[in-house]
Amino acid sequence: MIKTDMDKDSRRIRFGKKNRTAMKGGIRYKVFRLLLITIILIIAAYTAVFVYQSRRAVQLVRDVYESQKQVYVDSGMGDEYEELRSSTVATFHNEMFHIRNILILLVVLIVSTGIISASSITDRIIGPLNAITRRIASLGVRSRQFTMEDAYRTGDEIEVLAESFAKQSARTMLYIDEVKKVTAEKERIGAELDMARKIQASQLPSLFPPFPDRKEFSLYASMTPAKEVGGDFYDFFMIDHDHIGLVMADVSGKGVPAALLMMVARVLIKSSLQNGKGPGEALESVNNQLCESNDEGFFVTVWVAVIDLSTGKGVAANAGHEHPTLRRAGGSYELVIYRHAMPVGTMEGLRFRQHEFELNPGDSLFVYTDGVAEATNSRNELFGAERMLDALNSDPDARPEQALTNVMNAIGSFVDGAEQFDDITMLCFRYHGKSGDLA
Repeated sequence: MIKTDMDKDSRRIRFGKKNRTAMKGGIRYKVFRLLLITIILIIAAYTAVFVYQSRRAVQLVRDVYESQKQVYVDSGMGDEYEELRSSTVATFHNEMFHIRNILILLVVLIVSTGIISASSITDRIIGPLNAITRRIASLGVRSRQFTMEDAYRTGDEIEVLAESFAKQSARTMLYIDEVKKVTAEKERIGAELDMARKIQASQLPSLFPPFPDRKEFSLYASMTPAKEVGGDFYDFFMIDHDHIGLVMADVSGKGVPAALLMMVARVLIKSSLQNGKGPGEALESVNNQLCESNDEGFFVTVWVAVIDLSTGKGVAANAGHEHPTLRRAGGSYELVIYRHAMPVGTMEGLRFRQHEFELNPGDSLFVYTDGVAEATNSRNELFGAERMLDALNSDPDARPEQALTNVMNAIGSFVDGAEQFDDITMLCFRYHGKSGDLA
């Protein structure tokens, strides 16, 4: 941690040095360099022109005097001519020297004025830019938002740039605050959904074997929840000493409302069966009770059965649920297909037909929710009932727990990491007979 902080400080120092170097040699350096080059060119041009014109003027004076030399010589004034010529040339040189000095002073004055003006202009440009740069570089250290200051109010493009930064910074802060609110709300909802999943799972029987002293049967059930809270549930319970109730159900919709309805439906179904009602009559009672306060329009698909453990005879009712799977001793798992009734909670007064079946020692029942058959891979292909049967029949003699594991492994291989959108709930019941010899 200390090393990380030192690295950050080192990077900050290097960044600061780099910025200061850029500030020293940025716009001001370019302006003064351009001004210096211009001055050098002006001086060089002036010097070249001045030297050239001076030489031409001197030569012109000499030519004029040379043209008059013979006249002076013929008049006997040769000495006077040389004196006059030398005096004139000297006077001309002296005047040119004064003119040159005056021009040099003018150039120096112009250069000084240009330097002062350039310095003033660059200070007006670079000062606010440096302030803006330092302010932006300090964001997150002293404050999080860039705001307008008097140093940026220059009345030109610098002020426009600073206002743009300020507006963008304000929008960024609003966005960050909104993201924080959304993130906090999402975390809160996630925590509540996680708690709802835990509460939902706690309502389902999870101790296996559930009835260790009963040798007439063995069973295993599981629910693998999806990302969202769903409404799948299974249940099994002793109605009396000789009868066991089995339930597999799926509430429509997702989220906490579905989970709440799942818990209500589970309690109502169990209570009805334990009060002596048969599967069909129990579903009628549950349906009417759910319809009384089902403002959200949820419904529940249910498969429910009551099995006499002494004889293997059972009674089942199916309210819009998946077809159960039956395996006879020594055979393979097969779907038991028959006409369904309407799901529970759709309308009051529904009648639910029940049918009888009989299990012999070694027979197995496998019931499940639509999350099994509708498991989807990345190519949007469904797992389907056929693949489910293949997984069960890969080891038809497997104990209930292993049978569920085989199906779950097959689903995992099929979806290959694709996101799960529905709960996967399964229950396997094997009947051993009254003596329990096949346990």
